[in-house]
Amino acid sequence: MQSENRNIDELKSGFETFYQSRILPLMQDMENMRKKYLRYFIIACCLAVVAIPLLMWAIVHFQVGASIAEQNSSSFADSAAYGLMAIIIAACGTPIALYKKKSKSKIMPLMLQYFEGFNYQYKKTISSVNVNDTRLIGFYDGREGDDYFEGVYQNVPIKVSEEKFTQRKLVYRNNKPHYENIEVFHGVLILLDMNKNFSGQTVVLQDKGFLNVFSKVNRDLKGLNNVKLEDSVFEKEFEVFSSDQIEARYILTTAFMERMLKLRAAYHADKIEFSFFNNQLFIALETNRDMFEPTSLFKTCLNKKLVEEAYLQIVSIFAIIDILSLDKRIGL
Repeated sequence: MQSENRNIDELKSGFETFYQSRILPLMQDMENMRKKYLRYFIIACCLAVVAIPLLMWAIVHFQVGASIAEQNSSSFADSAAYGLMAIIIAACGTPIALYKKKSKSKIMPLMLQYFEGFNYQYKKTISSVNVNDTRLIGFYDGREGDDYFEGVYQNVPIKVSEEKFTQRKLVYRNNKPHYENIEVFHGVLILLDMNKNFSGQTVVLQDKGFLNVFSKVNRDLKGLNNVKLEDSVFEKEFEVFSSDQIEARYILTTAFMERMLKLRAAYHADKIEFSFFNNQLFIALETNRDMFEPTSLFKTCLNKKLVEEAYLQIVSIFAIIDILSLDKRIGL
């Protein structure tokens, strides 16, 4: 029975059998790999504990002892010391990153097999055309994907991507200018096809009070006008912009708006925003949580708690379709 024909209760009831028969044997094999990378991490940290204080001492020593004639050589020594320090710190993080990549490449595709017809890819992202058309993310020049999967649930095509967007900006620290990558968005993007044709676009942003004017500029909402709705609760929570006032009011019925508020509460999201465009619904769910993490370098693979958390996060994505009734006519 394919996942698009199973409801949430059926998906939950059958997962324990799938875990015991398919996932647990893989986890038992992966436990040895986890211990290996944990040893690498401990060794790297021990080296850092010894090396970093020595490097700090060397930096201070050169700075205090260098004469004017020696300033150039001292500056070179400082740069070399800081470079070595960065390498040591990176060495500590490498085992974590490698284990995460290898474990996810094994577990997540297997876990998605339970939902039949869903495919997983590590580091893939949703099409930039789709993202830019939503007008939700704002200006960015850097982008990094983590988890990506797509398939069909209840006859609704769905794409899910965990991503981080950044923008390179000039900042000043200690009165010195330098560029930093400032985080624009970090969270989960969800793209759903809908059975409703849109002639225009409607964007639903979280209300920021007087800062809405800056949001509009940053999101490039040209051609969209502010929509005033009758629901006072919704008006306090969100700001709506649309190219078609009548269509926006038709889409955002009271029942539909209530479902949106329930979505944000269900995910404990810092921010949740929507865009209706090209017969699709795009949801940007901003959260500091690292989603879809079935393993950890610092926890045994034989404890299924992390697997269950990742599984429930996937199911909760599917629940959006049930909550918003996307398999039915919109607004009903």
